[in-house]
Amino acid sequence: MTDSSNKETDTDLNPTDLESALAALTEELPTRERALIEFVQARVWLLADRETGADPAALTNARMGLVSDGPNLNQAMLAVFSTETRAIQYQRAHEHAQPHVIAVEAPFAILCVPERAGIIINPNQSPAFRIGPEAAQMLRNEMNKLQKRSQDGATRTPHEPA
Repeated sequence: MTDSSNKETDTDLNPTDLESALAALTEELPTRERALIEFVQARVWLLADRETGADPAALTNARMGLVSDGPNLNQAMLAVFSTETRAIQYQRAHEHAQPHVIAVEAPFAILCVPERAGIIINPNQSPAFRIGPEAAQMLRNEMNKLQKRSQDGATRTPHEPA
């Protein structure tokens, strides 16, 4: 009988662009930039306290799964997963993990980062990527600006200047 933890997943056979970028990470800046760009453009998975469906309001009201930043137990980090399989594996291995796995576009995940928190993509797994609290807050602020611009543009009439 085969141990299910050794089974290859679809991602192992056909890695996403984000998974490929994470696997290629080094200390070199270009690999880190590529990972960040792929992350911002990716579909990712979060652990949440409730189902959110396609409702963005439900997403902002849900409590997302947070982890500590390695040995720094006081530093909260949003747990983000590059595949649904990774999210489920994490959830099964951690009995106190949030009960629902939800798929979102990364910009929505970034908007869920709490104040003073960072982001860990694939916590306790490899490949992983850490976005520190300062960088995560900058990303969140930029996503908030983009969201506001988008909402402001949606309320203009077609003949109204931008």
